[in-house]
Amino acid sequence: MKKLYTIFLVLLMIGVLSGQADTLTFKVKGLVCSFCAHGLNKGIGKLPFTNEKDVLINIKNQTVKVAINKTYKSDPHLKQAVELIKNTGYDVDKVFLNGKEVWR
Repeated sequence: MKKLYTIFLVLLMIGVLSGQADTLTFKVKGLVCSFCAHGLNKGIGKLPFTNEKDVLINIKNQTVKVAINKTYKSDPHLKQAVELIKNTGYDVDKVFLNGKEVWR
């Protein structure tokens, strides 16, 4: 049991020390359907700076949160992501990077 606790503690420290990925948050107007949200999730997940498992869509708040891959070496293409969301039939009101507004 002591070994298991030690392993858990080490893994927890590694996770804390490695930090979290940068997060883009899109405020999306008109996002009300879970079926459509699933399609949007798949589309955004194909962008080069993220993947499907790192996209979180909240229908109630009409937000799309995207964790940026740590291995992605350049700035995420906001224009590409906004175009994808608009082409899916939604309006993008604002975009935040780690809570700071970067696009309006």
